[in-house]
Amino acid sequence: MTGFWKVFGAAAIVVAVAVAIVGALALRTVDATVDAHLQRRVEAETELLAAAVLPGLRSGDASGLEAQVHALAARLPKDRLTVLDATGVVLADSHADARSMENHLDREEVQAALHDPHPLPIARTSHTLHEDMVYLALAVHDGEHLLGFARVAVPAADVRAERAELSTAVLLGAGLALLAGAAAGAVLAGSVRRPLRQMTGFVDAVARGDAPPRLPARSMGDLSGLADAINTMADQLAERFERIVRDQSEIRAILGAMVEGVLAVDSARRVVLLNAAACDTLGTTEEQARGKPVWEVTRLPEITELIERCLRTARPAWIEARLIGQPHDRVLRLAASPLADARGLFGCVLVLHDLSELRRLETVRRDFVVNVSHELKTPLTSLRGYLDAVLDDAALPDELQRRFLARARDATERLVAIVADLLTLARVEAEDSLPRHEPLDLRDLAVECAAAAADAAALRGAQVQLDLPGEPVPIAGDDSTLATAINNLLDNALKYGPAGGLVRLCVRREGEEALLEVEDRGPGIPEHEHERIWERFYRVDRSRGREPGGTGLGLSIVRNVAGAHGGRVSLDSEVGRGSTFRIHLPLRPASAPAVSS
Repeated sequence: MTGFWKVFGAAAIVVAVAVAIVGALALRTVDATVDAHLQRRVEAETELLAAAVLPGLRSGDASGLEAQVHALAARLPKDRLTVLDATGVVLADSHADARSMENHLDREEVQAALHDPHPLPIARTSHTLHEDMVYLALAVHDGEHLLGFARVAVPAADVRAERAELSTAVLLGAGLALLAGAAAGAVLAGSVRRPLRQMTGFVDAVARGDAPPRLPARSMGDLSGLADAINTMADQLAERFERIVRDQSEIRAILGAMVEGVLAVDSARRVVLLNAAACDTLGTTEEQARGKPVWEVTRLPEITELIERCLRTARPAWIEARLIGQPHDRVLRLAASPLADARGLFGCVLVLHDLSELRRLETVRRDFVVNVSHELKTPLTSLRGYLDAVLDDAALPDELQRRFLARARDATERLVAIVADLLTLARVEAEDSLPRHEPLDLRDLAVECAAAAADAAALRGAQVQLDLPGEPVPIAGDDSTLATAINNLLDNALKYGPAGGLVRLCVRREGEEALLEVEDRGPGIPEHEHERIWERFYRVDRSRGREPGGTGLGLSIVRNVAGAHGGRVSLDSEVGRGSTFRIHLPLRPASAPAVSS
């Protein structure tokens, strides 16, 4: 019997504590329910009153307002209804003479309605009726214009009575629950043993996915064999849980590190897994997509069609699709594989390979080969033609021979210039041949390049004007490649600018950047050509590009040199007004050391 009373006492205490906790929570819930019911009640009545008196407040009909208020008060006999104008003057009241009442603008509920579109009820003593009331007032507007206030007051005694009635019911229920729990504890104490409770706790832990507790087999008596078996199962379950968690972490780490997007769906076409790359490609997040049908996650019809085909045929499938986007479309290779086990097909996994960069590089390579072939073919054809003319006609006059040989030399020089520019471009673009980063003053480079361009400017009767600041413009870079870029800009400005014109070379600071500008007074470049002008071999006017020395690679070299130095290029141009080419480079911090590669 001692064990019985221990078990019964423990059960009784547990029941008592549980009933006390539930009772306390229930009483709190009662208070919250009563308050919520009161708030809903006064809000509904106040909104009803506001809607009813809105026409009267618009028209200013005081007698009509009193009639409306008393008509509503007949339906709500316990509640007090009041209507005020915008200044707080009482226009109508269901429990008092409005004309004898003082101004109510300073009342707490009216001030709350004046400053809050959603005020809360306020409990206070009525100055008119000398009773405890719960007030709620709402401001009545006509558009942006305040017409007045509608106020409802509920007797606090009614609220207390409702709360007391519910609290009594809760306490009575708690008492009955305590008696029932004590009776149930007495019954359970006679039949339930400690081992069974421990085994129940073990099963509950397994059901929750927690690590199950080990059972003390020595104290189990006749159930020690069962306890040993359960402990062995607990060890195996713990090992399997650990392995599952580890495998899940590894899978998530692998999927998160993959460049390709991975999307998995179940047999109902609902998303069960997707990695960060797939989220980026499809423009969604894992939280938004998980559990949703795949056609709600993406509007790309190729994805849903491929998944349907894979699930229908239970065979791998692939397709290429184009994803419309900004600034460029993306080309995707979609590969779907079925997911199946011994029980059959249960889903499909889709891998999204982004082929956009590969396609772009293929296009660049193809265009480059075509352009190089075209650019080399013209001077080679000219060279062969002139040489054939000299070799095939021994009687060719000496003057004509010299002219042909001179033109052959010009063609050769053009070939040499194209090859030299191609080698320069390849060197700048090569990752293992990045320029040295030494401390430089951009003003010094500008002076050197302007001096080098002086002879070419003199031949055209042009002038190179330098515009330099008084303070240093420090950068980190390779002086030879930067000089090549500046010389290319000056060469283009002199070549396409008018004879006898002015070319301005300007260096200045702009924020955290060093800015170098080359401005000419040439024919200008149409706006739709501003992006393409930086491409290899691209010319706005191809007839002018055939001048000796023009390879079509200069601006591409400029852009790549700027990029290799962590900078960028830009262009301002207007047809007939000239062009301004800019190189933007990061300023070198005063404490930055020189770095060479």
